[in-house]
Amino acid sequence: MSQNPVSATPPGDAATDETAVERTGLVASFNALPRSLKVGASIVIIVALAIIFAVSRDFYFHWFEIHTGTVNETGTYYAFWSGFGSDLGEATIVVGIAAAWRHHNCHVKGCPRIGRPVPGTPYIACPKHHPAHEGAKRSVSIETIFKAHEAAKRENKHS
Repeated sequence: MSQNPVSATPPGDAATDETAVERTGLVASFNALPRSLKVGASIVIIVALAIIFAVSRDFYFHWFEIHTGTVNETGTYYAFWSGFGSDLGEATIVVGIAAAWRHHNCHVKGCPRIGRPVPGTPYIACPKHHPAHEGAKRSVSIETIFKAHEAAKRENKHS
């Protein structure tokens, strides 16, 4: 097996084998197509799907009305806001929590903990991975806290 001249990985390495498969497979064939052909094919597929949905509009539109509660049950949109629409607030809370967790998540790969910024870097680290943290999460002594506080005060004086 000859070594890949583009990559510095040794022959038989998993990364080399994966790139070789990508270059000779379906991905390579797709990447070889001109961009205008890809865009044109995408437009044709979208138009075809729009036509299919337009032809069977009655079935899909009725299904959508029933499942979202927009059929005039006792008044305009009453069924929506007391049914499907009432879940919008709950979905917003779930998405907000997920976004906050994602924003404050430790940057170490695979670590699900919430972290804090590491000074001087763009990274966020949890107590387990933060370089300034010594010991277990709840076993920091008062002396360690005072030393860290004094060091921070000295740095701020010199800045």
